[in-house]
Amino acid sequence: MKGIFLYRHNYSNKIRRSSMTQSSVLDKFIALDTKKLIIIPILMLVAGIIIVVVSYSSGTMPMSIDFKGGTLLTASITGEYPTGIQSEISSAINYNVKTRVVTSALGNKEIEIFIDSPLNDSEITLIENILGKRGINEKEIAYNTIQPSLGTQFFEQAMYALLFAFLLMALTVFFRFKTAIPSFAVVLSAFSDIVVTLAAMGLFGIELSKGSLVALLLLIGYSVDTDILLTTRLLVKKKEPLDKRIKKSMKTGLTMSITTFSAMFVLYIVSSSRILDDVAAVIMIGMIADMLNTWIQNVAILKWYLERAHK
Repeated sequence: MKGIFLYRHNYSNKIRRSSMTQSSVLDKFIALDTKKLIIIPILMLVAGIIIVVVSYSSGTMPMSIDFKGGTLLTASITGEYPTGIQSEISSAINYNVKTRVVTSALGNKEIEIFIDSPLNDSEITLIENILGKRGINEKEIAYNTIQPSLGTQFFEQAMYALLFAFLLMALTVFFRFKTAIPSFAVVLSAFSDIVVTLAAMGLFGIELSKGSLVALLLLIGYSVDTDILLTTRLLVKKKEPLDKRIKKSMKTGLTMSITTFSAMFVLYIVSSSRILDDVAAVIMIGMIADMLNTWIQNVAILKWYLERAHK
């Protein structure tokens, strides 16, 4: 019994020390001049806008065949990756070809072959023959072809969905707070999260696909969650000192963000699905951007607003 008591006592002390360390870090951060630090998220937003505009106008923004058209072939394989298959297929059909092997958690392997252009039946048959010579069963080969015009239509619809989701979110925020500056801070943070994430996707070569589009829509919700948490505590619960309200908001908000980031990191590591990989990667990037935008940019704007309101 004595040993159990000592263990619980030591464990409680460890938790207490950890909590005190966390509080001291938050206290030091809150003591910083966020009005000077706000230059960081502003520069991130400006750089993100430039990268997105340049990459889209130049046609270098990574997109899946869902949005730009092309052909995707998939087939189950056993053993090692067939070396030279990418160059052999590219030489046979005279198109740019990309390949990758996905391994599931159960050890099953699948090769994915991406071609930038939609293929006709004879070209697909040619690829099937090449794969057949490499020991891949032609009956297990599946393919999906999307015409560029249809891909463009899908892309436009995806952008409309993202735009409408953002506008509805903005209207909800303005209806909730009924004040211009705090509402603008929440909307600006969500906008910056999306732009910075899109720019990072371009830099890291993450394709804009159905999966990453879903992640961007989810990111709007995640961003608004932490921003509304911060704004509500600062505007509504006015009995406590401002710094204490910020500290409590940060504890809850950072816990939410770190938990989400950790879950997406595990998903990215164990997943063998390209769609799930895209979702996890985009949300992780968005979480990092959101932490900077919420706890630097929004805190600075709300601090300025509240200090100005009390004068």
